[in-house]
Amino acid sequence: MDFKVIFKDTFLADLEEILRSVAVHNSEAALKLGRLIIQTAESLSFFPERHPRLRQRPGVRRFIVKKYFKVYYRVQLGSRTVEVLRCWDGRRESDPHV
Repeated sequence: MDFKVIFKDTFLADLEEILRSVAVHNSEAALKLGRLIIQTAESLSFFPERHPRLRQRPGVRRFIVKKYFKVYYRVQLGSRTVEVLRCWDGRRESDPHV
């Protein structure tokens, strides 16, 4: 049984900011990166618990795309949904508040 993947506004704003910064240097690379992040997040509809939980944030999991881009999400077993919370450039000084 598949889970429904929901992209939160915070994730969408983060992704837009990341892609704009990449597009300044290479618009094609920004498109490819955006597609890859979205596709990877959408794949959470099947076996969403496959990525590790964060010790400091119970209930939140994370996966990494292209070595730097961290995607944070929460699995809601009762409603069978996955909330994609944030997308963060790991080269920044600190992680987002999730």
